[in-house]
Amino acid sequence: MISDLLAGHFQIALRELIGLLNNACKFDSSLMKNSCFIYPEVSANVQGFVRSRVSAPGIYLFSDTGAGSVDQSVFIFLRENQRELLSYLHGSVLPLGSSHIEQIAARIAADRGDNRQSLEYWRIKKESGESDPILESAKNEIAWKLCQGTETTLAHARRKLYVRDQLFQIRIIFGGGGHCKHPYETGTMRSFQGRLFTRPIKPDIVGLPSPNDLEKPFQQNWFKRLSVAYGLSFIKAELTPFKYPQENEKPEPQEIWQPKKALSDAPTKDQC
Repeated sequence: MISDLLAGHFQIALRELIGLLNNACKFDSSLMKNSCFIYPEVSANVQGFVRSRVSAPGIYLFSDTGAGSVDQSVFIFLRENQRELLSYLHGSVLPLGSSHIEQIAARIAADRGDNRQSLEYWRIKKESGESDPILESAKNEIAWKLCQGTETTLAHARRKLYVRDQLFQIRIIFGGGGHCKHPYETGTMRSFQGRLFTRPIKPDIVGLPSPNDLEKPFQQNWFKRLSVAYGLSFIKAELTPFKYPQENEKPEPQEIWQPKKALSDAPTKDQC
């Protein structure tokens, strides 16, 4: 690109050269945007979910556990008139991935004067499923922090809803190679018992099936580690249209639907 612009110029002023370089950068940038489309990893799993047989319109919390972090997104999936739309309300990246379990366990061991302070020792013990009081304490700490983090994710998402009670209809999707029942499912579910809800709820959990186009179905057990890569494999034209959280404005107070309280009948003379 630059060589074409400089062809025929035996001498060129520095200012003119800087101008040519700036124009070339803009041109290359536009080419890159057209040929390569990047979207957040937290939404990659969602693109796979939309194509699955279990996808249905509604509001969802996707919680993806990796080695370093738990990536969460709250989104609304719409499907009508043969058209689909994903509308993201909020996303969070919580530093509570599965590798933090052994890190916390090693820290607790050191605090208690236990000589089992090797990260590798606790990683092997964790992955083997062995029971240990120190490992259980580490998982409980992760669950407690995850509960708080999920509450924050849900609170930010709730502010984007015109009907606040819509959050009571939320369903949960768990994913990621580091996901397990405790602390990741228990910590997430505990957030629905807190002050954000007028009554405790237990959302339905939606399983994420393996894709129909998986070439080696006998290796399905690996897919939970590859679901993000699967979602990232689609080109821009194949993606379900979506709106980022910043594109969804918070409703004004007067726009938020408030359920009307039913008026009780006046007591009769016999009831008085």
